[in-house]
Amino acid sequence: DLTVIMARLSSDAQRLHVSAATPEGQNLAADFDEKALVAIRDEFYGSQGKETPWEKFFFELQNIFNRSLVGFKGGIVELAPPNTTTKIQFKLNPSSDKVQESILASLVNYHYIHIHLKDVEKQVAESTKQETEVRTQAADLEKEEQHLKDGISRNKEQDENNQRRLAELQQQLAIAESEKRKAGDAVEDEEEDEDANICRARIPLGKKHAKPFDTNILKLVKSKFVSDREGAAAEDAVFNSIVRPYTSSELSKVTANLPDQQRQQVWEVLLKIDDWDYDVFSLQSAMSGDDHDSLAVQTHGGSLFVTMYALMFRYGLLQKFRIDERIFTNWLSVVEAGYHPNPYHNSMHAADVLHITHYILSKGGLIKKCNLTDEDQLAAIFAAAVHDYDHPGINNSFHVKAQTYLAYLYNDRTVLENKHVSSIFELMKLPRFDLLQSLTEDQRRDVRDTVIEMILATDMSLHGKYVSQFKRRLQENHDFVKKADVRLALAMAVKMADISNCGRPERIYLRWSNKIADEFYMQGDRERNLGMPCSPFMDRMQPAMAKGQIAFMNYIVIPMFDSISELVPDMRFSVDLTESNKSYWTRNDDSAQ
Repeated sequence: DLTVIMARLSSDAQRLHVSAATPEGQNLAADFDEKALVAIRDEFYGSQGKETPWEKFFFELQNIFNRSLVGFKGGIVELAPPNTTTKIQFKLNPSSDKVQESILASLVNYHYIHIHLKDVEKQVAESTKQETEVRTQAADLEKEEQHLKDGISRNKEQDENNQRRLAELQQQLAIAESEKRKAGDAVEDEEEDEDANICRARIPLGKKHAKPFDTNILKLVKSKFVSDREGAAAEDAVFNSIVRPYTSSELSKVTANLPDQQRQQVWEVLLKIDDWDYDVFSLQSAMSGDDHDSLAVQTHGGSLFVTMYALMFRYGLLQKFRIDERIFTNWLSVVEAGYHPNPYHNSMHAADVLHITHYILSKGGLIKKCNLTDEDQLAAIFAAAVHDYDHPGINNSFHVKAQTYLAYLYNDRTVLENKHVSSIFELMKLPRFDLLQSLTEDQRRDVRDTVIEMILATDMSLHGKYVSQFKRRLQENHDFVKKADVRLALAMAVKMADISNCGRPERIYLRWSNKIADEFYMQGDRERNLGMPCSPFMDRMQPAMAKGQIAFMNYIVIPMFDSISELVPDMRFSVDLTESNKSYWTRNDDSAQ
């Protein structure tokens, strides 16, 4: 019999394809799926069919074909295994395919594969790799599609909320204007017009001068740092224009039995203001109820208000410069109100940077090392508190790429930092917010120049420049007491404070790292919605928090902390803490998931 018979797996490896071409030119073929093959296997092996593995069954088929124990009759292919009378049968049907040509092509391919096995294996590997890449891309596109749908849904919901809020505000505005017209309040109109003529910056408090802060808490905070002599001898002094501090004996009695939980929590946090693990999260919760939603209002002040109020008395700056406490609380109220409730760049971050700057000055030893003057200390505390004032939650790169008004205003150079510092000094044109009004002209100029230098230095695009300059001064053995060196050291201090989260205790560090990730992803969403490529580590579709944090620590944080530790060795511990936090991400790599 000259009939040509072939059995092979289908291209998708889901069926056994058997075909035959007779000498008379008849073409027959059939596909056998798993169900059909199970029936054939069970019939051949009998009661042991279900227990027979597929590998054995197909090996049997291959062995029969190799030994030419195959027959064809009446459209049925019969396989006759040796040592048994039972035959394996495959019934074929007439086919329109040119079976003989197909069989010949298969034989040629089979021969080619065996001759060029390595080349074929390489092609298969490349094809498999391409298939994997395509599947990955398809999965990513599906995720992105779902993310965009979710984003559209969120934006729609947010838009509806904004529309409702806008309608409420418009209604409130109409009522307020109506009442104002009825009252004929010409004085307030004149004040508003005068403010607009003097100050072109946004005034977050509107017509208010200060927040309705709790004087009991201010008295408690002030009393920790003001001596009996200062409190008694200067009861009527301008730095006591709002509250008079307790005497030492009064303070001991009050703190032994604080009347409410809020003051107890504030006091407990305040006791650690000179420690590295000072916790602004706990302070914010004590003052406003939580450390996230409350940031939008902070009716009675939050962590920045308390921390700044405490440190100004801790350094005796209101006493030394005879700053009016009322103007100070006005200024502090408007500064805290000027921070937006961003996930990361908010007033709580300002409080944290303020505290770390204080730590570097005091326990870190910078005051002693650089012989800092009172003006230097005031400038450092001032700059730390306002260094991210009015931050919009998007970075300089976004402004430049999106060609925003601010980018054009500041010519793409240190965009946000220029805005932070200029907005604050613009607000201080209003007498009620002029924190420096009691200083002499020379003192005011000195403080202003130092504040500007410190805040502009926080632009990360200038990081390399400042660190290189600092290292060069260290190598040249500068004593860091000249004004230029002092300002460089203070700039490095606030820069270290700005990125100090990486060197904090792990429980504090992880809370900040989650907040910066949230803000990064929000910027990435905005970039995607504008058709811009997502900035590095800001694409929530491709999370790489571990990779980003490790790189940031390796290339930015640790080298900078090392350099600062050369000037003030008491800060060396921060390098060890950073290394410890870095090891956390080697154990929890989200990008590998």
